[in-house]
Amino acid sequence: MTDDSSNAWVNKTFSATRPDLVDAYLALSVPIFKADILRYLLLWAEGGIWLDLDVSCNGIPMGAWIPAEYKAKANLVVGWEFDHGHEGSYFHQLASWTIMSVARSPHMLQVIDDIFHDLKRVTAEQQIPVQNLTVAHVDDVVDFTGPRRLTRGIFASLAKSMNTRIEPLEVQEILQPRLIGDVLVLPGRSFAASVNRYRPEEEQELPPSLATHHYAGSWKNDRGGEAR
Repeated sequence: MTDDSSNAWVNKTFSATRPDLVDAYLALSVPIFKADILRYLLLWAEGGIWLDLDVSCNGIPMGAWIPAEYKAKANLVVGWEFDHGHEGSYFHQLASWTIMSVARSPHMLQVIDDIFHDLKRVTAEQQIPVQNLTVAHVDDVVDFTGPRRLTRGIFASLAKSMNTRIEPLEVQEILQPRLIGDVLVLPGRSFAASVNRYRPEEEQELPPSLATHHYAGSWKNDRGGEAR
């Protein structure tokens, strides 16, 4: 989608039910904020599979990405980015460049609502309108709209839907897909093989790599991407 077409789609899809969301989205000027939000909006409204432009598939049909025993149960499929073989303290986060979801997933809605709640908070604290928000106004893009936001939102939503405290630790350091509620979490090998390391004896237990993220990182500048 171009910026104009994404603006038009958001306006058409949400103007009747979430005019506040539409106004804020249209006012945003930072490309990576809008791109991150758009993926969550599209997945919530339409469902399907999101792949970033710098992601390539590894020859396994997408219909085979979900193991047969989970196909009737999984409404959201995500994979770890940083999970296995990292020394020291690091943040376990889900990859946001490849996501599979049914339409109207409450987990996607949680992520969306959390972003717009924080957007309102940050602009109020900075005493600026949304259109003046820049990358410098947030602590970290990855945390504000990216994979850390996705990770927190999904686990918060799972806790609500399952009426119990859910910790990412329950599905960390995994070698096989793990279903928690209606969310299927894939091991780091699935979507992020290049940044996860496994011992030789673990390699035999791992499923194949499904997609490769090439880390183009076009958003990594002080403008948060290519400005119009």
